[in-house]
Amino acid sequence: MILTNPNMKSISFLLGLFMVLLASSCKENTIIPDTFGSVFGEVFIEGENTPVVGATISTNPPTSTILTDAQGRFALENIKTGTYTLRVEKESYITGIANAAIFDEQTTNVIVRLEPDTLLNTAPLPPFDPVPADGSEDLATELTLSWSAEDPDEGANLTFDIMLFDTDQTLMETLASDYTDTEIEVFDLKYGTTYYWQVIVNDGKEKTNGEVWSFTTQTLPELRFMYTKEEAGNYNIYASDNVDIELQLTDGNASNFRPRLSPLRDKIAYISNQGIEPQLFVMNRDGSEKTQVTTIPIAGYNNLELDFCWSPDGSRLLYMSNARLYAINIDGTGLNQIGEAPVGWTFTECDWTAQGDLLLVRLTGANSHNSQLFTMDLMGNYQQVVVADVAGSLGGGVFSIDGKSALYTMDISGFESQDGRQINSRIFIKNLATQSIIDISIEKPDGTNDLDARFAPDGASVIFVNTNNDGISPRSIWKVDLDGDNRTLLFEDAEMPEWK
Repeated sequence: MILTNPNMKSISFLLGLFMVLLASSCKENTIIPDTFGSVFGEVFIEGENTPVVGATISTNPPTSTILTDAQGRFALENIKTGTYTLRVEKESYITGIANAAIFDEQTTNVIVRLEPDTLLNTAPLPPFDPVPADGSEDLATELTLSWSAEDPDEGANLTFDIMLFDTDQTLMETLASDYTDTEIEVFDLKYGTTYYWQVIVNDGKEKTNGEVWSFTTQTLPELRFMYTKEEAGNYNIYASDNVDIELQLTDGNASNFRPRLSPLRDKIAYISNQGIEPQLFVMNRDGSEKTQVTTIPIAGYNNLELDFCWSPDGSRLLYMSNARLYAINIDGTGLNQIGEAPVGWTFTECDWTAQGDLLLVRLTGANSHNSQLFTMDLMGNYQQVVVADVAGSLGGGVFSIDGKSALYTMDISGFESQDGRQINSRIFIKNLATQSIIDISIEKPDGTNDLDARFAPDGASVIFVNTNNDGISPRSIWKVDLDGDNRTLLFEDAEMPEWK
């Protein structure tokens, strides 16, 4: 009989289990070394034995990126064994793909053939045959630009970007992008201005810049009529020849009104409320170079009734700021107070004749229907009462060319309203020497008012505004002879006329 010690059996079992685990642990920590091989390749043109030089070779998984040599050959050496995808690229060829299995200490040979890209793109030709021809002059301010374009690739769909530059080629406007037509209309060009334009051609793959062409618009025509139009709650100034041209001179969010042309015929002064308070501005006759003149605002009982004037030599402006009358140089210097209204009165309108440097001023009292018209010298001394403060509203006045007569409007109905409404305003001419008065509104329709009267440049007729006396109807500009005959409509939906 063999006796076995139970404790010895347990020890033997644990020892055996430890040996098994030790053996297993040693087996898992075994390090397998990396193995390496190489690939050698050649790249040819499909269907030929012509090598492709300078093709780019890349792999996935990534290794190195190399180029084929003068024989179209390449080699990737000492790369890890495994399966790789080779990508072969060359401009003007369709990309080639090849697979290569790399074995330990072996070289795998690969031949890749690239197919030429028969859809190779050629850039479009520069645009040509511009209309108007490069350097064209005396063109209208609205015109059509056109050009021709070609692409060497058959069936290419061309689009165009059209650029317009200012005279200095510093400001660029994109007239259109991805445009499919070969002509485009351009509007609102400035008079007497050289413009530059360029067309960029796009075939969907490449762009070609065209030459920069130029053209010059016609000089500013003689637009002798100026007036104001109300649009969307704001007033803006226009000029016209009363035939077929209407040029907008101002725009923006402010109101610009009451245009007055300089005696030198080079500048237009006007009122603008683009700031906190209305000020006088000047601009060129084409609307360019707008410049603020005053810092003390032009002001009175009703801003839309205010009317200032030029000095006879065109160097200064005469304007009112409530009870004070000022003269100022058009560059904003030399502000000088000319006169002051009596207590309770403010200046509303003024005119200046070269005949004796005499002023014609209208004063407004506590209500708009309290008005009187005086002559005044440049020292602020009142000379003559032209129209006394009588029942009914007054408008004007303006000197005749020879300074001997005054033109004004007056409501003869005798109606006086706090809101300034007039019932029967008519145009009058008063001889300052004889005191004789002529009513030239003899053909005025009943129920309307004639307002804002001014002499024509030749002094033989009067330009004025007519509107329904309801105070809300549109206004229109008319002219009439000095005897009241030949009443003629000039402009509809317009007011505050100027004719020089």
